[in-house]
Order: sequence, then C-alpha cells, then structure tokens
Amino acid sequence: MQQEIIKKNRDWIWLSVILMAGICLRAAAIAGFSHIPESDELSYQSMAVNLLAGNGILENGNRAFYNAGYPMFILAPVYYIFGETLFAARIANVLLGAVSIVFCYFVAREAGAGRIGRLLAAAIWALYLPTGIYGVYLAKENLMVPLMLGVMWCALRLIKNPSVKIAAVCGLLFGLLAMIGNAALSLGAVIVLSLIIAPASAKQRLTALGGVIAVALLVASPWMLRNLYVIGAPVMNTNGGFNLYLGNNPAATGFFVSIADTPRGSTWHELRRTAGELGATETLKKEAVAWIKENPTEFISLALKKGAYFWMPPFHEGKGGNTSSAESVVRLAWALQFVLLIVAAIAGLLLPRLRNRQSLILWLAIAAYTAVHMLFYVIFRYREPIMPVLGILAALAIESFWIAKRNRRV
Repeated sequence: MQQEIIKKNRDWIWLSVILMAGICLRAAAIAGFSHIPESDELSYQSMAVNLLAGNGILENGNRAFYNAGYPMFILAPVYYIFGETLFAARIANVLLGAVSIVFCYFVAREAGAGRIGRLLAAAIWALYLPTGIYGVYLAKENLMVPLMLGVMWCALRLIKNPSVKIAAVCGLLFGLLAMIGNAALSLGAVIVLSLIIAPASAKQRLTALGGVIAVALLVASPWMLRNLYVIGAPVMNTNGGFNLYLGNNPAATGFFVSIADTPRGSTWHELRRTAGELGATETLKKEAVAWIKENPTEFISLALKKGAYFWMPPFHEGKGGNTSSAESVVRLAWALQFVLLIVAAIAGLLLPRLRNRQSLILWLAIAAYTAVHMLFYVIFRYREPIMPVLGILAALAIESFWIAKRNRRV
C-alpha cells in the first residue's frame, strides 16, 4: 500500500514537471511568435466584443454563422475581466492547454496505460509544437481539445460502467461542443460503441444513452431557441451548408477554397443579401447535395483525397513561402514529431496487447473525426483537436514495446 502511494506521488511530481514544460512551450510561442488575428479569429473577437457591448452575438452582420462557444465561454469573460487584450486571451489558451495535458494523462490511464504510458501521453501533448503556436491564435480548437478529451474519458469509463453520472457528464460535454465545434459531435459514434460493448443490460445502455442525449440537448437548447427567435431556425450555426458547398462544387480541391473561386462567387453577396443568413446557407447546401448526386464518383474520389490530406505530414511552408531559418527548423521538428506519432500509433496495431476495447474506442474516434472532414474540406488546423488521441495511442504503443523489450532482457 505504501509503495502504491509513493508511486502515485511520483506520478504527480512527473506530471507537474511535464505540465510546466508544456506551459513554458506555450508561453515561449506567445513571446516569440508575432501574429495579428485574421479570418476566423477576427470573427470570434467581434462576437465577444459585441456581446459585451450589449449587441448580442454579432459578426459582420451575421447572428449565427460561426460557432458561438469559444467567444462566449472564453473571449467574452476574459475581455470582461481584463479588457480587450490579446495577451489575456492567449493566456486563457495556455490554461486550456494545461488542462488538456492533464486530461491526456487521465484518458491514457482509462485506456489501460501504465505509469510510463500515461506520463508519456501527457508529455507528447505538452511538447507537440503546434500546441504552442495554436495557443497564440484565437481559435476554437483551443477549447475543443480539453472537451473532446473529456468525452474520450467518458467513453472509456462507459465501457466499464455505463452509469447515469458518467452519461450526464458526457452529455454536458457534448452540449458544450455543439456550441463550439460541430465536427466534435462525430464522437457520438464512440459513445454508441462504448455502450454496445459495455457489460451491461439493454436497459442500462439505453438509460445511459438517453442521459447523454437529454443533457446535451438541455445544455444546447438555450442557444437553439435563441437562433429560432433571431434567425428563424433552431440551428447551432448557419455555416453548415456554406462549408458543405466549399467542399463539394466543381471548383473544390479538398482544401479550403474561397467562395469567390467557386461558381457561386459572382452571385454570393447578392444571394446573401436577398435570402438572408439562413436562406443563403440553405441554398448552398442544396447546390452541394445536387452536385454530389450528379457526380457520385468524383465525390467519392474527392472525399478519399480529403482523408489523405487530413493526415498529410506537415511538410508545407508558411504563408507566402518566405520563412525564416528558425521557423524552418520548427516546421521540420513539427513534421518529425507528427511522423513519429503516426508510426508509433500504427505500430501499436501489431501488438496483441493493444487489440482491446479501449484501443478500438480511440481508433474509432480518429476515424469518425476524419470522416466528418471528408464531407467538407481540410484545413490543417482542424486536425489538432484529435491529435491528443493519436498521441495517447502512440504512448500506449511505445510503453508496450518498452515492456516487451524489458521482459526479453529478464
């Protein structure tokens, strides 16, 4: 018993060291990476500022185009307390990153990792270079990561015991994620599988699933009712049809394409003016679906390309193609980290020890999250929320190889 207590204390000591290393990486990125908010960041900032000014969630005339969760739950409170400062918002991102590091430890533990595996899972996410850079951005992915890790923890817990309490926590997380990033709702497949393979009665499984859905709807319903009142439909956002069209039209490439470069480019602003926010996105959705029906082979081919692009190693250059020697070194190190994680995670599939229910849940999360982006389009930033799951799989594999090697020596 005393040895077990000592081991747990050592775990917390090492986890604290890892946590500090992760915080230092993120702080160094804030200090050394000069970045001015652009694109989505400006929209989130505008939404938070308008909310505090009493105008409600508003951005460039849109009432619900972007997901409201990140500006509502992070930027608005930070700006209210500290004023409209980028530094304060970035410190909030650092804190979210710190929470994610700790969550990696607990998810790995639920996945069956030993001491080495769970500490390594935390260390991977602490030192994965993009986590520092993305902390500088006012991006919803900073908030998606800890919440998605929370869902994974719930899924792994539900395998063992589909309790109402865990289901309620899971529902809370899904409700929040619905307001932050719709792609994360793909993890619903993970919860369903967890309940299917859980050693429980059909009644227990259905009760747990009902609990997840009920709490998620309870959390998300105020925002849905707000949108019903403001724009005329109980939706989470109005960019679904827009994004579906960008990924499925004659000019689609698999990556993000500006609406100006699509067949709708010349008429988009007029459509937006006449049909309104909701009508415009519904029109684009219908056009995207029509293109898919008319071009099924091209749609499937494009979807497969998107899946490949989603997991393409980051060998690309920065914007404009002009990168400093320091940035080139960082990008090379990032690419090396990424490739090593992919190789380690895939190598784990060869180990009988890791062919279990927990690993199946982790791999399903990666597959489901990838599949969602195969329907739309790929931006490398969108990959970040699922990377900690890949890191956990890599940590489990490395630990297993280490144990096997140690046993051979004995």
